[in-house]
Amino acid sequence: YPKQPAKINLEEVSNADDGMFWSEDLLIPFEQFGKLSKKTLVVKRTTQMTSKGKIPSMYAMVVVGNGMGSAGYGEGKSFEASKAVVMATRQAIKSMQHFPRYDDRTIYHGIEHKFKATKLLLWARRPGFGCRVSPVVHEICECIGIQDLAGKIHGSRNPMNVIKTVFGALQTQRVPDDLARARGLRLLDVYHTYYGNIKPTYVRK
Repeated sequence: YPKQPAKINLEEVSNADDGMFWSEDLLIPFEQFGKLSKKTLVVKRTTQMTSKGKIPSMYAMVVVGNGMGSAGYGEGKSFEASKAVVMATRQAIKSMQHFPRYDDRTIYHGIEHKFKATKLLLWARRPGFGCRVSPVVHEICECIGIQDLAGKIHGSRNPMNVIKTVFGALQTQRVPDDLARARGLRLLDVYHTYYGNIKPTYVRK
């Protein structure tokens, strides 16, 4: 019988000296480059079928964040796993975007989002609740800086689809500025009425 390929150790691949360096095309200052946290979530072998035969390669998916609300994900493909991780990391840094957080610890409201066959449900939770979600979503929350969150995944649990679903779901949040504009209220009123459960406070101009 043919031998099964050996399992890939994600920690060894992500911690290897892969030659990651800062450059201007990353679109971030050098001071922030060293403070980024990287999570290598997917590394797998792929094979392309051609008329000349099979062409094997390595695929990697990486999530990068600064722990203060900004994060991004990237995909890379190469003949070596370390090079694929480098390509994915650089793409993730270039695609970083900011996600609003309520009290710098959780999301503003419950979110329901679907990407292909993956359906994701996220709920904001009280301080000290923790991140009670799947391991992949937990790693993304660490990169973004979300500390209190509950979630459930229905349908496909493919890590690649789950990562894209989480980023798509966080982009659909309605921040207080949007609610204030839509309902004709002041920003202070929106905070107290919808997120503090106390009476609105009016401030004289």
